[in-house]
Parts: sequence; structure tokens; C-alpha cells
Amino acid sequence: MTSEGRAAAAVLWAVSAAALAAAAAALIAFYPPPSTFASLYPPQNLHVRPGRFAGPVCNGVQCRLCPYDCFLPEGARGLCKVRGNYGGRIKTLVYAQAAAVHVDPIEKKPVYHMYPGSLIYSLAAPGCNLSCKGCQNWEISQLYPEQAPRRVPVPSALEVRFRPDGSAYGELRSVEADSLPPEDIVRYALATRCKAVAYTYSEPTVFYEYMYDTALLARKAGLKNVMVSAGYINPEPLAELLPLMDVVKIDLKGFNEKFYRDYTGGGLAPVKRTLLGLKKNGVLTEVVNLVVPGLNDSGADLAALASWVKENLGAETPLFFSRFTPNYLINELPPTPLATLEKARAIALGRGLKFVYAGNVPGSDGENTYCPKCGRVLIRRYGFAVLEDRLTPTGGRCPWDGTKIPGIWK
Repeated sequence: MTSEGRAAAAVLWAVSAAALAAAAAALIAFYPPPSTFASLYPPQNLHVRPGRFAGPVCNGVQCRLCPYDCFLPEGARGLCKVRGNYGGRIKTLVYAQAAAVHVDPIEKKPVYHMYPGSLIYSLAAPGCNLSCKGCQNWEISQLYPEQAPRRVPVPSALEVRFRPDGSAYGELRSVEADSLPPEDIVRYALATRCKAVAYTYSEPTVFYEYMYDTALLARKAGLKNVMVSAGYINPEPLAELLPLMDVVKIDLKGFNEKFYRDYTGGGLAPVKRTLLGLKKNGVLTEVVNLVVPGLNDSGADLAALASWVKENLGAETPLFFSRFTPNYLINELPPTPLATLEKARAIALGRGLKFVYAGNVPGSDGENTYCPKCGRVLIRRYGFAVLEDRLTPTGGRCPWDGTKIPGIWK
């Protein structure tokens, strides 16, 4: 090629490069890329804090909080959306970032064997390490932290008022907050007359540091701690957390590996391992199975689940079969028929479990707690309301035959 040809080619290349650069700039202007992890880092965002249970691996970080063991190059996030690698270290993006805060009846968790009829201060941060297709709280659990509301209403006090006829009622006050640190949670829980704090709605495993610090302060203030979880957590972080937990409620989604993979994106084996860890450590555990029509409601699967709970966790483990209602990515299925829940409950009782409940079906006999010896009703419920409680006054013993019922009653 002559010198003139080379010069012409160079000019053409320069013009082409400039045109490509201009096109790229225009494309970015109209379709900006996702914000980088670095843009979320302090001091701009106080929700970003150092995370735990991770180590450097091959020019990145491996998170060891949950069974996915995500490998994270610089700037990447895990499957949970709320933990990532910044500067070669794991960070949590949601410390003190509450996505939902409520004062609930404890029966809503559902927890039936601690302080029946009491209030529990309940909170969640965004994110989850599973992706259940029928998630009942997907507006929280499937969010990136950037998508969560910047300010949320936070219950701050419960005042007792009296009507002209002398009857009492509660008036709940709230404040709006863009940050809810652990010390505020404890203060508000006490001010709203709650007996416990629940880490719930999304998946508390993925806001581990926030939960841990709150649970530590709650324990010192005399409050109980309840973790409502899918159980997808590694043994080491679970072992460090359990001394602070009074009750752990595990959502056991189903009882075969294919269903777990297809429905949750996770696996069954790690959840079994978590349940065995809870049993080994003596933590009061209640198990919930959301029964999804046509997906996890076969008689064989229900029997296998009940038998495993009985043989590995014990006959006195509370087990709930709860009604599914269509949500998130599953809208074509009907709510779980009451007959299916009654069948599941009968199977579990037939396998020798003593405390088997039907959830999300107000008015069902399966809402009540019965004495496994004499068969009388010890706690009568309707939905989240406790209509009769014969256990709390006796410290957890049947008033007719003295049978000790597992739980926290005083």
C-alpha cells in the first residue's frame, strides 16, 4: 500500500472510531448501564457495611454465607442481590435498610408454641437467596436494594386507650425512617409492647449482620428473637447465630429435589442440614410446608416429609401445612383446597407427629393446639386471634393430665 493509501486508511479508521464512540455515547445516554457496586459505597450509602463469612479466591471473593458459595469478581453481587465484592472484601448492602416493619400477632409468623396471643416486632430487609416462583412476599424478597422504598413507616409506640364504656384498645403510632439501626428496633419493640423481634418476610440469612446485631441487643433488653427462614444457610454462620435465637421457623418448601430446584432455585439437602443443626443445638423449631396444588401435594411427598420430621426432629416438632394462594410467577393455580390440607394433616398425625396444624384457613380445627394425651383443646385459635389459652397459666402443661407441651410459655 502506498503512503497515500495508508494515510487515507488511517483517516477512515479515525472517522469510523469517532462515529462508533459517538454512537456508544448516544446509546449510553438513552440506555444507561446498571449502577456499579462502587457507586453504592459509603459515604454515600450508610447501608453498606463489611460482611462476614467470605474469603479471597482467584482475584475475587467467595461468599460462604449460604450454600450457593457465590464467587464474586470485583463489583459483582451474589444471587441474593444484596451482598457483593468491593475492594476485595464482601459487603452487605442492606444494613439497617428496613423494607417492611410491622407489629404482628405472633401467630402470623406462624409461631404457635411461644407466647400465644402476644405481639411481635417484625422486620425485613430487601433480598433473598432463593427465587420461589410462588413467593408470597416477592415485592420485598426479589428486590435489589436500590429498588426498595427509601423511607418506610415504622411502628414506634402502642398507647392503650379507653372507650367511654371502659373497654380498652390500642393505638399504634408510627414514624417514617430511611434507616432503622438495631438500637431503634429494640427501643420501638419495647415501646409497642412486643415480647419478641422477628426477622421475617424476606430471607433474614441475607441480612445476617443486621439480624445478628439486632438480636444481640434484643436479648440484652429481655426480648425474644424469632428467625423466620427458608433454612438456606451454611453451618458456620448458623452455629454463630443460634445462641441468640429462641425460635426458628423453617419453610420446608417440599420434599423432593426436583421440586426444590424447579420451584426455589435451590436444593433440599442444605435445608435438611439446617434442620438437623437446629435439632442438635436444642433450638425450638417450627416447620411450615406451603402446599402448592399439583406441585408438592402428592400423598407420597407429604408422607415422606412428615416421616422425616418425625424421625429426625422428633414427634413433638410443630408442623404446619399452609394454604397456597396464587402469587408472583404462579397465577394459574387455585388456592390449596381445604381437603388437601386436611389430608396432609391426617397423614402427619398418622406418622406420629403430635402437633400438626393447618395454616391460612381461619376456622379450621387444625388451627388449635391439642393435648397429645387426652385430646382436649389447649389453645383455641381463629386466624391470628387466640380465643382460649389454657397453657400459659399452667406454664405449658395440660391442666387436665399434666402433659408437658414443648414451647416458651412464660
